[in-house]
Amino acid sequence: MRISDSFRGKIKQIAAWLSCHSISVALAYAAFYFPMFFYLEHRTVTEYYVIHCGLDDVLPYCPAFVVPYVSWFLLIPGMLLYFLKREPERYYELCWLLFGGMTVSLLFYLVFPNCICLRQPISGGGLCNQIVLLIRMVDTPTNVCPSIHVASTVAVMVEAGRSERLRPCRPVRYGLNLLGVSICLSTVLLDQHSAVDVMCGVALTMILSNIMELWLRRRSLRSRRTQKPVQRVK
Repeated sequence: MRISDSFRGKIKQIAAWLSCHSISVALAYAAFYFPMFFYLEHRTVTEYYVIHCGLDDVLPYCPAFVVPYVSWFLLIPGMLLYFLKREPERYYELCWLLFGGMTVSLLFYLVFPNCICLRQPISGGGLCNQIVLLIRMVDTPTNVCPSIHVASTVAVMVEAGRSERLRPCRPVRYGLNLLGVSICLSTVLLDQHSAVDVMCGVALTMILSNIMELWLRRRSLRSRRTQKPVQRVK
């Protein structure tokens, strides 16, 4: 019992420290995510499972969609900082959806290596094509399903829809949704992902969102039960 009480005390201390240093949650996860991601990208794998569906053969290559694709790298940290400053509770919810989805994806890549064979040689110049070539140099066509790009984008869209501050502001909310849909489309229109990766990314975030919603409801119900009824003074 003493060990259990000591462990619970340390957990409470860590939770209290994190509540005062909320940004450390994102920074700590980044310190884990990036080394793990680059390890999975460059490790030696003898056999990959190729992700493909019929829709991949129909979708065209659209270099202009590199603009929303790259905007993802600003959207994720930008929304984390926004919720951190404006709605701390949403910040932790977004962290759960983002980091939970990334962790599940990394574990899936680890035990089920997968790749795509969709990328065709890019002909012609243009700034957009040059940016796509640069992305392909850094991002290999492996570890694609589920798409972290899509899963994290949907996580932002979910939390933006729940936000008390953003919900009344329709232009901002609609703009975020439009950007989110464009980012998801860009993953397939740049041949970075299969349509299967997109669907799995969406499904992953929605499952995590439902789990979080269930946990929040149970916590709210538990807190109501523990509250003592206020006695009226006669």
